[in-house]
Amino acid sequence: MNFWQNLQSRERLFIGGAGAALVLFLIFKLTIAPLFKYSAELDRQIVTARRQLNEMRTMQQDYQRQKSVIDSINTQLKKQPNFAIFSRLEELASQTGTKILQINPMPSPPSELYKEELVEVKMQGVALEQLVRYLHQVENSPQLLKIQRLDIRPRPDNRQILNVTFRVSAFTLKEGTS
Repeated sequence: MNFWQNLQSRERLFIGGAGAALVLFLIFKLTIAPLFKYSAELDRQIVTARRQLNEMRTMQQDYQRQKSVIDSINTQLKKQPNFAIFSRLEELASQTGTKILQINPMPSPPSELYKEELVEVKMQGVALEQLVRYLHQVENSPQLLKIQRLDIRPRPDNRQILNVTFRVSAFTLKEGTS
């Protein structure tokens, strides 16, 4: 304490101010700065969580839309009567005035829920209008038929007449699937 008493009042004021500044600095550095840092980290986490929540909501909406489509397809498949794809395609061809040259079965990819029957259809000498009517009938058939890989080539001798090859898939529910 002798040291303090030997100091002049201006020196005491200066050392006291420096000591108070040091105490305030340590308080700020050890308590307030970590709180600000923690608060900033929480703000970043909140922003990230909100973005993830929006992404989850978007994914949920996509899931609901896809589930609705699948439920609709399953309902349609449950209601459709059994049919043979070959005879159904021939029947649609006769309704639209087209003639099928050849129908060949194709291997289909495996699925847990659906049985897919895939055929390749070849037509020759078809007018565009007939082809459009036929493809429209196939796609809008009460049976779940889908056209894939459509290849249309005009004949060299008459460009108004077409040779066509395409694939048609017929879907049914596997037994034991609801």
